[in-house]
Amino acid sequence: MQGSVKEQVKFYRDSITNSYSQMLFSNNIWLALFVIAASFIDPFTGLSGIICALSSIFFAKLLGLNPIIIRSGTYSYNSLLTGLAMGIFFHCTIPFFVMLLIASFLTLILTVSIASVFSAYKVPFLSLPFIIGIWMILLCSRSFGALQLSERSIYSFNELWNIGGATLVNIYEKTNSWKFPLLAEVYLKSLGAIFFQYNIISGLLIMIGLFIYSRIAFSLSIVGFFTGYLFCYFVKGNLSELEYSYIGFNYILSAIAIGGYFLIASTRSYLWALISVPLVGLMISALGNMIGVFQLPLYSLPFSLVVILIIFTLNNRYFVHKLNLVQYQQFSPEKNLYAYTNSLERFKNDTYFHIHLPFYGQWFVSQAHEGEITHKEDYRYAWDFVVTDETQKTFKLPGKEVSDFFCYSLPILAPCAGYIINLVDGIEDNAIGDVNLGENWGNSIVIKHGDYFFSKISHIKANSFKVKIGDYVKKGDILANCGNSGRSPEPHIHFQLQSTEFVGAKTLKYPIAYYVSKQNNKYEFHSFDYPLEGQQIFRTTPTPLLTQAFHFTPGMVMEFEVTNGDKKSKVKWEVFVDSANLTYMYCHQTKSIAYFVNNETLHYFTSFKGDTDSLLYYFYLGTHKVLLSYFHEMKVTDALPISGFYPGIIKTLQDFIAPFSIFLKAKYSSTFKEIDDYQHPTKIKIASNAIAKAVGGNNREINFELELSNNRISKFTIKEKDKWISAENIGE
Repeated sequence: MQGSVKEQVKFYRDSITNSYSQMLFSNNIWLALFVIAASFIDPFTGLSGIICALSSIFFAKLLGLNPIIIRSGTYSYNSLLTGLAMGIFFHCTIPFFVMLLIASFLTLILTVSIASVFSAYKVPFLSLPFIIGIWMILLCSRSFGALQLSERSIYSFNELWNIGGATLVNIYEKTNSWKFPLLAEVYLKSLGAIFFQYNIISGLLIMIGLFIYSRIAFSLSIVGFFTGYLFCYFVKGNLSELEYSYIGFNYILSAIAIGGYFLIASTRSYLWALISVPLVGLMISALGNMIGVFQLPLYSLPFSLVVILIIFTLNNRYFVHKLNLVQYQQFSPEKNLYAYTNSLERFKNDTYFHIHLPFYGQWFVSQAHEGEITHKEDYRYAWDFVVTDETQKTFKLPGKEVSDFFCYSLPILAPCAGYIINLVDGIEDNAIGDVNLGENWGNSIVIKHGDYFFSKISHIKANSFKVKIGDYVKKGDILANCGNSGRSPEPHIHFQLQSTEFVGAKTLKYPIAYYVSKQNNKYEFHSFDYPLEGQQIFRTTPTPLLTQAFHFTPGMVMEFEVTNGDKKSKVKWEVFVDSANLTYMYCHQTKSIAYFVNNETLHYFTSFKGDTDSLLYYFYLGTHKVLLSYFHEMKVTDALPISGFYPGIIKTLQDFIAPFSIFLKAKYSSTFKEIDDYQHPTKIKIASNAIAKAVGGNNREINFELELSNNRISKFTIKEKDKWISAENIGE
C-alpha cells in the first residue's frame, strides 16, 4: 500500500511538472520549476492553475485515459492555462472553485476530443481546448452572478498588501523600478504573459528556465518577439497591444514551435519561423477585430492557428526540400537536431532492402562495376566472383576441368528474402575456355525482393537448384551451386540487381549492405558499399558467441556488480519492447533507457534517455555498434550523438549555433582483440572507445573493454582519465 501511495504521488508530480513544461514544448523538470515559481508571483493565479491541472489529471485517471499520456502533461496543460486565466479574472469565492472544477473537466474533454480529431491529420492541437474552454467560461460568467470579476490586475498593490503587507509591496516596487530598455521589458513581460503573470520577475524566471532547457528555444524566443515588434512598427500596427497587453507572446511561441520544436532546427527553420511571425501579426489584428465584437480575449489563438496551418501544409508536401519535420519528438530542439544529424551521418547510405553477398567465406572480385570484359552499358552494374588461393590462382593444377576450380559447385545463397520469380536450368557447364553465346546467361535465378526490385544470379551449375519458381526464400538460404554455364570460360558467380524479372534485364546500381574486405592481412568493414575489382571480400557470417551475447530479447534481465573506485553497487537491466515495436534496455536503478537494434549482422544503439553517469549510458557508448562476425583486429567505426557527451560552456556555445553549424563531433570505434577458438569460441574480447572532438583536439576520451563468455557479456570495464569502473555479470 505504501508503495502504491508513493507511486501515485510520483505520478501526480510528473503529470503536474510536465503540464507546466509542455506549455513551452518541453518535459524538462528545471524549466517546469522555474515556470511554477513564475506562475505564483500572483499567488491566487498560480493556485488556480495548479488546482485546475490537478483536477484534470484526477478526472483523466477516473475516466481511464492512457496513463502515459496523462503523465506527459498532454491532457492537463490546457486545463492549467484555463485555471491560470480564471485566477486572473475572478475573485476567490466558493462558487469560483466549483466553477474551476467544472472548467477543468470541460477543458479535459475538449482536449481529448480535439486531439483525437487532429491526430488523424498529424497536426498538434496546441492551446485550442483552453481557448474554447475559457471563452465558454467567460461567456457564461455574464449570466452567473456568483462569479465576480477581479480587479487585481488593476489594483495589484491592494492584493500584494493583503498577501504580504508592506514588505511584499516594497519588493514589487523595487523590482518594477529596475531599469530595462523598453523592448527588453516588454519581452520579459510577454514571457510572463504566457502564464498570465504580467511582471518582470515572472519573465526573468521563465527566461532563465528557457535558457537552461534550450539555447535554441531561447534564441528563437528573442528572434520571434523582436521580429513581431519590427513587423508591427513597419506596418504601423497597434504597438500598444505589444507594450501594454503583451500579446507578443504569440510571436515567441510561434517562433519556438516552427523554428525548433516541430521542425528540425536549421537555417531554413529559422527562416520559416521569421515568416510565421508576420502571419501571427495578421491573425492578431484580424481575429482581434472579429472576436472583439464578443468582448473576448485572443490569448494564444493567433499562435495556435498559424502553427497548425503551417504543420498541416508541410504534412501535404510533395517534395521535402530539406525542411524536415521532427519524426521522433524528444521535447528539446537540441536533442531533436543532434539525433537527426547523427542518424543522417550513421544511416545516410542505408537502403530499404539489405542485400548481402550470395556466398559463404572469402571470394575474389574478378570483375566489378564498369568492368572491362562484359560489364558494359546496360550491364555495367554487376559483379563477377571467384575463389582464389594465396597466389591469386582460381584453380588447382592442372586446371583443365571445371572441378579443378576452387569455386566450382560451392553453394550460392539468397542475398535477401524474396520469392523465386524466374529460373533457367538444364544448360550444361562449358569446358574450360569455351563459352555458350547462344545461351549467354546460362542457368540463372531471379528473386523478387519488392516491387520493381529483383536480384539475378547466373552461370549456375545445371540441376543443382534447391528451389523452384514460387518458393519463398530467406536471406542466406541455399539456392543452388556455382557452375560454368552460358558465357563463362571458367566457373564464377555473376550477380546483379535489376528492376524487372527477366533474365538479361538491365542492371541497377545498388550497394551491398554489409561485407568485409581484406588487404595486406588487414580487414575492413564496409556498410552499404560497392565491392571493387581485385578485392578479397567476405560475407559477414555471425559468430555464435557474439550472436548469443548480444541476443537481447524482451523480458531478459541482466544484473551486474559494479566496482567504481572503493564503491560497490548492483545494477539491474531489463529488456522491453514498446508500442512501436522498438526494443530497449531499462535500468531499474537510474530509470535510464537505451534503444537498440539487432539486425543479425550488427548490434547497434539508436538513442539514450536518462542518467549519463549510469552504467547503461557507458554500455550505450562502449557497444554503440558491434559487428556480430569476428574478424581479428578489425575496426568498426560509427558517429555518436553529442547530446550528453559534451559538458560545459563549449556545449552551450554549440547549442546556440547548432542550427547553422555543428563543430563538435563524437566518434566511436570498436576492435576485435581476442578469441580462443575461431570455429567454436568460448571467449572473446572487444576493445572500444568514444572520443569527443572539437577544434584544437580531443575534449574527452573513454576507453572500454568487453569480455564475452558463457554466451553472455561477462565483464565490462570503463576507463576515463583517473576513473576506472568494472561491471561483472552476476545474473544466472
